[in-house]
Amino acid sequence: MAQRGFTLVELVVTMIIIGILAVVALPRLDLLRGWDEIGYRDRVRATLEYARKAAVAQRRLVRVSIVNSGLTVDGQAQTPEGEGAAGWLPLALPGSGTNGFTAPAGVTLTPANDTVIFDALGRPDAAKIYTLSGGAGSIVIEAESGYVH
Repeated sequence: MAQRGFTLVELVVTMIIIGILAVVALPRLDLLRGWDEIGYRDRVRATLEYARKAAVAQRRLVRVSIVNSGLTVDGQAQTPEGEGAAGWLPLALPGSGTNGFTAPAGVTLTPANDTVIFDALGRPDAAKIYTLSGGAGSIVIEAESGYVH
């Protein structure tokens, strides 16, 4: 009666091949990078929309600063009517206690250093187009309406 199964040599060779693939091929796949880029794009777009809406709701200028692909949001301390002190105050983002965030590793936003200021009507200081690395798309801010898409 013949016994069925793999020989010890076949099993060892198979394990060696799998080990080589795990060391060489898997780190090059970088499966999560695309998801990081898409998540960052959505977060940047949501932050820009929030800044526009906050400017309208609070009747004051709101500034979004982009430095090294990280974003910070500040609101003007003084209203258009001249109430309050001059300067900028951090504007906390929804769901977090901070007014900014950084890009994930390997993800960049072009231009990496820029500023957008929304007025009390939600209009930006200029039309803007931001491009994300890795083909995750671009973000456009319309000049007259401030619409972010």
